[in-house]
Amino acid sequence: MIFEEKGQITVFLSLLLIVLIGFSFVVVEGVSSYSASALGEDAVKNAGENILANYDRELFNKYHIFFLDPREKNYILSDGKADMDQYFSGNSFFNVFCNSLKMTEEVTAVEEDGLYLKHEIREWMKYRQEEKVKDTLKQLINNVKKNNADRKEYQNEAEEETGNIEQSEENKVEEDKVEDTAEEETVSQEVQKERTTWKEIKEALQLLTKTGILFYVSDHPEQLSRKSISEENLPSRAKKREQEEHKVEEFLFSGLGLKGIKSMLSVDFSINTNSTLWTKENYIVPYIEECFLDYSEEEREEKEEKNDVQEQVLAYEKEYLIKGQPSDLDNLKRVANDIFLLRFINNYIFTGRDAEIQSQVNLMASALTGVVGIPQTAKAVQMMLRAALSYGESLLELHTLFEGGEISLTKDRGNWNLELKTMVKQLKEKKAVKKGKHNISYKDYLKVLLFMKENSTILCYRMMDIMQENIACKEAGFLMENCLFSYKWEGSLSFGTVKMKFEKQVSY
Repeated sequence: MIFEEKGQITVFLSLLLIVLIGFSFVVVEGVSSYSASALGEDAVKNAGENILANYDRELFNKYHIFFLDPREKNYILSDGKADMDQYFSGNSFFNVFCNSLKMTEEVTAVEEDGLYLKHEIREWMKYRQEEKVKDTLKQLINNVKKNNADRKEYQNEAEEETGNIEQSEENKVEEDKVEDTAEEETVSQEVQKERTTWKEIKEALQLLTKTGILFYVSDHPEQLSRKSISEENLPSRAKKREQEEHKVEEFLFSGLGLKGIKSMLSVDFSINTNSTLWTKENYIVPYIEECFLDYSEEEREEKEEKNDVQEQVLAYEKEYLIKGQPSDLDNLKRVANDIFLLRFINNYIFTGRDAEIQSQVNLMASALTGVVGIPQTAKAVQMMLRAALSYGESLLELHTLFEGGEISLTKDRGNWNLELKTMVKQLKEKKAVKKGKHNISYKDYLKVLLFMKENSTILCYRMMDIMQENIACKEAGFLMENCLFSYKWEGSLSFGTVKMKFEKQVSY
């Protein structure tokens, strides 16, 4: 019995040992499979990061953004497989290799209305100058609000003056008759002088109008950049065509007759804050200041010595962002006209408030209406003289801005420059205008014009235009539409007889 019991215990322990060994093998196999899958996931992740390391160096060095070098696009799959196989090559325990690999869901820089470009810019600006963005935004928003207020004030004043012309005519009739009678008797030398002055002013302004504002404000118009770019393959042009096609489709398929049109017009576009520079994208203008050139670039001479400017397809890049014309000269002309208009409105409002200017205007208007023989037109002539004086003052201010100087943001008697009697002489001399307490430069006006752009989408695509053309100077055939921001990998890894499928999103 003793020997029989000992035998039974031995058999029981042997069976238990077999079970434990089997369980151990199951655990080891499970750990091995889990480890292999974890290593496989790491291999895929590591390969993806290695691929992303092939970002376009020129694009990063010039514009501080990460996008995959288009030249690497055709090597993603082969490099990915090689990286995964190399990851396991030094490990003899796990015999894992990439069985299949394909790439899907490619996302390029030009997609989603420039969303990924804005993401890259935002990350860079957060790193570089977070506090500076807030200060710049506050200052320029105040400037733009002030300009908008001046516009409204000018419109109200113009309406008020137009409405009061008829009411003031009756009050002016008697005074005009007295002046006409005195002038018929004898024409004073002062009146003759006023008429001669107006004739000179009119001829000078007509000449300036023919030659153009830009050629007056620039002392050396022959030195202005004549660079231009081809509109072929530009991201902004492709986006514009896409929007036009989308509008046509929307019109054709949105419904029939008035019902479809009403459905289109009922959309509340005012709630779309994703495309404005005033809220979420307030980092864009400071980024533009840092990475793009303009007419008044202070370091232009130093960069020309280093031959860096030769890499720029356009010399006036910020002006291109504002106006989007293919040539430097066209963009600069349009920006000059915009600044001129802002200054003209400001100056015209001031001429209606200043007593000294009003006295000069009234005196010359009286002389001119006597010549015409219709004294009732004195009010209209006064407005014309104010416009001429404001036109000349704006030209002088714009000339100062284009020569690198600053002008007063608001006008008062202390910083007003022109007088009707000496206006022609002052315009010929082109002296720098007087400054005030708060002054503004050409660069500041560019900021204002950029902030006034309601839609930041077109601004992003114009930035990509310049990036693409500049990088293409060194990398032939470079296109932003080929620059990947993210993609998805789909494939399988083989571990012995087991295949492990995977999906991995790879992104900057």
